[in-house]
Amino acid sequence: MTAEQAAQLIDTTLDLVHQRLQDLQAQSLAGEQRALAAEFREWRHPSGGHIDLMVFPGLAS
Repeated sequence: MTAEQAAQLIDTTLDLVHQRLQDLQAQSLAGEQRALAAEFREWRHPSGGHIDLMVFPGLAS
């Protein structure tokens, strides 16, 4: 996976998470909404302004 593909995957995932958060809010499922938001908080607001991607050992070549 290239860096561009990884960035696109992250963007797509965050879009889906945002949509799910809205669905949970509409269904008045505040606990589930908080849990999902907490799970992806670092993705949505990364420290340093970016998400560090780590290459899985053995896949670098």
